Amino acid sequence: MKKNIFVLLLLIIWVALSAGDYFIGTGTSTQNKVPVYGYNDYGWSKFFYTATETNNAGISGIVQITGIALKVSNTISNYVMDNQQIYLTHFYNTSYASTAVGYPNNSYYTNVYNGSVTFNGPGWVHIQFTTPFNYDSSYGFEILWENHDGSKVGGPPSFYYTSLSNSSVYKHIDTSFPTSSGQRASYHPNIWIQTPVTDIPPAAQCVFPADGSDGHNVNITLRWNNMGGNPDHYRLWLGTDNPPSNLVNGLIVYEESYTPTTYLDYGTTYYWRVVPHNDFGYAIDCPVWSFTTMADPTIYTFPWLETFDGTFKPSGWTDHSGGLVDPIVLGADGSSQWQQDDWLNITSTDKAAKINIWGPISGWLISPLLNISDDQFLSFDAALLKYNQPPTGTPHDITGTDDRFAVLIGDGFSWSTANILREWNNTSSPFVLNDIPEGGTHISIPLAGHSGRKRIAFFAGSTESNADNDFMINNVEVKSLLQTPVVNITVNNATNQLILSWEAIPNATAYKIYKSSQPYGDFNYIDTVYSTQYQTTASEDKAFFKVIATD
Repeated sequence: MKKNIFVLLLLIIWVALSAGDYFIGTGTSTQNKVPVYGYNDYGWSKFFYTATETNNAGISGIVQITGIALKVSNTISNYVMDNQQIYLTHFYNTSYASTAVGYPNNSYYTNVYNGSVTFNGPGWVHIQFTTPFNYDSSYGFEILWENHDGSKVGGPPSFYYTSLSNSSVYKHIDTSFPTSSGQRASYHPNIWIQTPVTDIPPAAQCVFPADGSDGHNVNITLRWNNMGGNPDHYRLWLGTDNPPSNLVNGLIVYEESYTPTTYLDYGTTYYWRVVPHNDFGYAIDCPVWSFTTMADPTIYTFPWLETFDGTFKPSGWTDHSGGLVDPIVLGADGSSQWQQDDWLNITSTDKAAKINIWGPISGWLISPLLNISDDQFLSFDAALLKYNQPPTGTPHDITGTDDRFAVLIGDGFSWSTANILREWNNTSSPFVLNDIPEGGTHISIPLAGHSGRKRIAFFAGSTESNADNDFMINNVEVKSLLQTPVVNITVNNATNQLILSWEAIPNATAYKIYKSSQPYGDFNYIDTVYSTQYQTTASEDKAFFKVIATD
């Protein structure tokens, strides 16, 4: 008797925990057409689940479906599709016949949802119906999904499915919402059916970062999935302590993600815990997960120099596509047109980073993380040449009024036009791109006001097809500004020699001597010395000297 009561109690507990959530499909194949394809402006799809499938999932009798979830297979973040309309109806067949590929009359369906859907992945994406659907499990049911967004975005979500012959029909186009016939497919999305809950929710599922994983960026976003129970919020704990609390202590979160308000530390293990809540209370037995951030990649030793003579891209550098317009959205690493080539298009061992600016193009080349101080400056060589021509060949094309080059500095995780240090263009900038000579020029930019861990980005782009030029950068360097020598001048009347002398400057290895006939005129380079003295003949009536320390 006691044993029977114990078994009965176990059954009651199992029913309570599983009530409200039913799963159909365990396939691991992926596709991005059903229920929706984000890389067309408009489209529709229809797909069904049989009574046998819903009964095997545990549904019996008449139930109220309050929402569904579909399992995204690819890594995707905040991919929003607006004006999505979802309809449900009962379904009585086990496949779509070849004559059943037309756009259905949605007036025979229940419109259960009309709004935006945000896709994050991998993991389940939940859609809570605005109008529940009363489902009689004696029959199957069909979903009609209409995409009325009107715009497309690359990198759409893909979905796990369990293949079932002729279980879906879809139609996707760009011009306008289609009402023409679609095509059949065996795409049968794995689905999570939600009905009214009867108990507290189960523990959440860790999505990212994976529990116990390491090597993560310090700008991480934590993501999890609810596993049923229709949570209305979550409480979150995060810290370097275990159990966690010293960074986030029981914060109420309404989304299934959280981005820390400040960047985390490198080379540090963090612990976090998520507890779902619904009308019945908080989940119990929620685990603590952990992850470790990557080792500190920051460069602390200066001067730092990159010549682009070795393997391209150099270690720590990334390159991306993406326009220089807010909001700046960068493509994947490796998606730009920056490449290694001979400096000044002269075949030699001296290499440079080059981008060919000829038409609609945008390319970013971004440095490693640098621990910059206010007394440092950035310097590099730049050249603008006609495509594949050396300085002695055809001059660069000056018709590229839309061409531009910019140097930006930022934290490396997000960029905006506010990060621009200096820009060269051919329209309104005081620094004119077309004035950069074929033979190259040396550019120096102070970094005062930009201290801390920073990345430096080089952007070059064009919006029209006109000029066809090669833009190059070389010898990118970050180093401290050396002190300016204080020069004393004495005259040896016996030999008619001027003697310039100064105190040694810390970290200087050489001194460049410049001379001019006017105190504010152009100073011409005359010599480099490795001591703190320079002698020259006093042949002019007057002369002005400038000494620059260099390392």
